[in-house]
Amino acid sequence: MQVRDPVLGTRAEVHVAALDVDIATALETALFDELSRLEAIFTLFDDSSAMNEYRRTGKTAIEQLLVVAELATHWRTRTGGAFSPVCRPLADMWDLAEQRGAPPTDEQLRQVLAALGDGPTATQHLDFNAVAKGWIVDRALDSLFENRDEVKSAWLNIGGDLVHRGSGSLRVGIEDPNRPYDNVAPMADTEVCNEALATSGGARRFWTIDGVRYSKVLDPRTGRPVDRVRSATIVAGDAATADAIATAALVLSTEQTLELTSSEDAECFLVLADGQVVQSSDRFRPV
Repeated sequence: MQVRDPVLGTRAEVHVAALDVDIATALETALFDELSRLEAIFTLFDDSSAMNEYRRTGKTAIEQLLVVAELATHWRTRTGGAFSPVCRPLADMWDLAEQRGAPPTDEQLRQVLAALGDGPTATQHLDFNAVAKGWIVDRALDSLFENRDEVKSAWLNIGGDLVHRGSGSLRVGIEDPNRPYDNVAPMADTEVCNEALATSGGARRFWTIDGVRYSKVLDPRTGRPVDRVRSATIVAGDAATADAIATAALVLSTEQTLELTSSEDAECFLVLADGQVVQSSDRFRPV
């Protein structure tokens, strides 16, 4: 297993099981190279990246970027706007509100939401992070198996976006969002086999404005913080799907999330703000 930090802004772990240890090590290194290549396309921290060029012009010839843009549009429509790739201006408004010591007014929220439509400048607000990380994890890990019979199995975990491919399975723990500490045992676990797992939550992220805490999870449809779901863990066939549903699940009702996961052949484990746990099946087991 190899570990690197930072990759996509967080910690990455990869393990490859192959016919030969040297082959496995070389493939793990190659996978990190692929991650770096894909990260360079989507990063917002390099003005010359393909992603920033796309934001400025609304045009790109980069196939990977077009694929993820289509995914983001799909999930925005599929979730009725609960997932949105244009939330950054809303978060910026709440950042400013924290500095000023007063929450945004209804009129300020309306103005920002109106500017996030489908007009000619809409692409300047794009941020694909909520689906791009999962897609990159999928693409990088799947690349190991292209014309390589010597690979038995592999898994890749980048900041909670995890994919397993090949033989066997991997047991994954689910963190208690009310006790998000490294020395605390997981509250549940599940087996992942040729599947992906993603967790989203706002337990560690909040604004404090005039003594009141506001969750940094925003409903893209209203611009207002939501804190009904503390964490959402999704198991799906690929990480991009798991990522998108986990993000939307923090905004949707539990009934809507259960319906969405069922329709996408996925599974969910939700921890609500009142401590209640809602899960779609018994594959998630208490620890």
